[in-house]
Amino acid sequence: MMRFSALALSTAVALVGNLGIALGDCSFDEISLQTTPGFTITIDKEYKILEDTIAKVKYGLYCDSQPKGVDGVDKWFKVPVSSVGVRVPIASGFLEALGHRDALTAADSPGNLTNICLDASKIKSLDSEEQANVDVVFSSDAASDGDKSVRLPTDDSLSPLQKAEWIKFVAAFFNDEKSSDSLFSSISDAYNCHWSNLQNVAQQPHAYWIQYADNNGEPSYNIIDSSYQKSLLAGAGATNDTSKALDDSSDLTKFQNAIKDADFVIDQTNLTEYGKRATEWYSKFGYSDPQNSGVSFLLSRNIWRTDKYTSKSGVSNFPEFGYVRPDLVLQDIISVIEPTYDASHTRRWMLWLGGTNEDTVAIDADNYDCSSPWISSVTKCTARSDFTGSDPDTSDSSEKPDDSDKDNSGSGSSGRTGKIVGGVVGAFVFVVLGIVGLHYFNRHRRNARIQALRQSDFGGEGINLHDARRFS
Repeated sequence: MMRFSALALSTAVALVGNLGIALGDCSFDEISLQTTPGFTITIDKEYKILEDTIAKVKYGLYCDSQPKGVDGVDKWFKVPVSSVGVRVPIASGFLEALGHRDALTAADSPGNLTNICLDASKIKSLDSEEQANVDVVFSSDAASDGDKSVRLPTDDSLSPLQKAEWIKFVAAFFNDEKSSDSLFSSISDAYNCHWSNLQNVAQQPHAYWIQYADNNGEPSYNIIDSSYQKSLLAGAGATNDTSKALDDSSDLTKFQNAIKDADFVIDQTNLTEYGKRATEWYSKFGYSDPQNSGVSFLLSRNIWRTDKYTSKSGVSNFPEFGYVRPDLVLQDIISVIEPTYDASHTRRWMLWLGGTNEDTVAIDADNYDCSSPWISSVTKCTARSDFTGSDPDTSDSSEKPDDSDKDNSGSGSSGRTGKIVGGVVGAFVFVVLGIVGLHYFNRHRRNARIQALRQSDFGGEGINLHDARRFS
């Protein structure tokens, strides 16, 4: 009997040991937060608490059985989850970066997802019936789907790194905190490195992030000074005076005056006339004659957007992948403002809107490899202190197609370039006028000696310098 009891005990210990190994796959790894992203993670032996400090909601996550006697938890989830619904595109981007794309089984608008690696046949519309088939729904509202909804930030009040660090929040539902911590650290290091490299620019350009909106028939013109946009512009070495943001956003004249010192503008207006969005943009912002405006960014046509990469149906990839990779977004903006900083960088989201063509790029196998996705691969940045800015004469024409029937001599140059070009043109005009004057002086002397010729008035044709830099 004793022998059997010992055997039973030995077997029980072995089972517990095996159970411990199984539970090891569901262990809770404690990680730290690098920014103040608006959430916290608290680890206990049997559970972890994710607190959304912005929405003031606490989520409890457990592996085996729901703990009892834990106060203050609003919703409980058994982890790791295996089926996810998304109502916000950033959630899809986080899943892709973490390697959990297959867990995405339902979406608010499946047709608006831009990730080509998703199996569209397995993604259902997130209606009331599908809610019952998923373990969690990532949404912009913690109450959107009852006990299954979990909020993710969708506004731009957080900085780029703060927003991107929410990948750790999503990873916690897969017990994948270590992977997310490693990936975010690489993203953060690259972002901060490029930021630091651009802080020695000698002649900082002016740049604004702007938006037009129609509020029930009332136009609204806005300089966006949210943390997300301000951080990216500053990281690219640009400056602006966002204190000029208007109290009365309906005043078009004040808005135009506020941004007239811009060398670049980045627009996030909802433009719908595809193929004619440049014309639509000029119309909405009241620039009927940009050629004669005297405004640097209009003359150089430096109007940009963040929707270059799209799905085949034209849905922007930026909200899905861009928010996940702020280091790549920053490099995109740097490549526009300081094109010689890294000539090898390939833009993904920055789209030039200054011309008549719209070179959007559909994400496909040529620019996104599902077996080795760039969203989860970070290229290390090399710190440097020698970069003081691009040569003002450098024209960023890599993605600015020429309009064959128009003069593009002003294309791609910033306001800084315009000032230098203006000085060169001025000097050139001075020399030309001197030559013309000398010619007329010699001609006058000759006429004075030739008495047979009647002296007459003469004058040269006006030099049309205005056409030297046509806007097209």
